[in-house]
Amino acid sequence: MIIQCDFDGTIITNNLSILIREYFAPRNWQDMESDYLRGNISVERSNKFQFELIREPKVKLQEFICQHITLRAGFIDFVNYCTEVHLPLVIVSSGLDFYIEAVLKKIGLPNLELHCAKTTFLHKGIDVSYYSPEGNLINEGFKSCYYKWLQKRGGDVIYIGDDLSDLNAALKAKHVFATGDLQSLLDRESTPYYSYSDFHYILQVVKRL
Repeated sequence: MIIQCDFDGTIITNNLSILIREYFAPRNWQDMESDYLRGNISVERSNKFQFELIREPKVKLQEFICQHITLRAGFIDFVNYCTEVHLPLVIVSSGLDFYIEAVLKKIGLPNLELHCAKTTFLHKGIDVSYYSPEGNLINEGFKSCYYKWLQKRGGDVIYIGDDLSDLNAALKAKHVFATGDLQSLLDRESTPYYSYSDFHYILQVVKRL
């Protein structure tokens, strides 16, 4: 087995990507977010367009993020268990490298395997790019792409997520842990899942799988 785990709203209970946009992007980011939530645009393209609006320096954003970390209870214990039993835990997020890496360093887990958007800070804004495991540029289906890759690596996939961007990959997984909007989305698809509020519960269930 192998674990594919989201970041914003999952490992971190709040959504740091949205928090950055709320504080630093002009208001029209919300129109782009609405287009994504209505299914008119992929999360990858939505993030690319929205973060182009932000012209703050990287260090300033990282400092801001590190003041707003709300780590979901039990995550450190869960990571330690996965390490002890050699159960691969892979973070796959549509979030951005500059803040996820800062958070992982802050909580003392900088070496966790992470796949997310790559960013370049330019004068005109933050350039966001997503790449497949093979290094090809992709504009949609990032999490599903990595799901297939992880399945080849580890067989059955345990999926942990919280929102719309997790849905397509979660529908394919052997076991799903859901919180937030992902729960109602899976209910609509009549897909079974474990509802969680912390990683202590996820750990108890994973030990039985």
